[in-house]
Amino acid sequence: MPTHQAELIEKDEVKLVGFSIRESLNHVIDSRIVGKLRENLAERKDDIKHRKEAGVYLIQIYPCDGHWTPDIPYQHVVAFEVDTFEDIPADMITYTLPPGRFIKVVHQGAESEIGNTYDYINHTFGERPIDIEYWNDIYSLDHKDSQIDILIPAK
Repeated sequence: MPTHQAELIEKDEVKLVGFSIRESLNHVIDSRIVGKLRENLAERKDDIKHRKEAGVYLIQIYPCDGHWTPDIPYQHVVAFEVDTFEDIPADMITYTLPPGRFIKVVHQGAESEIGNTYDYINHTFGERPIDIEYWNDIYSLDHKDSQIDILIPAK
């Protein structure tokens, strides 16, 4: 069983450009829609003029009432970080992640096993309004030595 370490970090505002959908976790898993959006975004990276780095963010915004199950739809944002919101492709959205304190948990291993890391996060930190994943290299997510940074708001 993997061990997890949590680290408290401060994060500046992050401007993002990409795609957004509202779907349940069960539908996302069955349809692979987030993976398809991630692949589409990577194919169109050159369309995003002010992109900062190669990594991709996944922002998962849960219902405001705090009640969530895998069948309840919530917002998913798959995006690149940008310097500015200028020259945004017409079919893409902007999203601003506000600055704040976050708990960073690193998932080591294939993305298909990330549920184990979320089990640890859910058990240790409970419900939260948002999860942030950062995929440094989307082309290695299936490798056993892959790393995904997960940020959750610090209370």
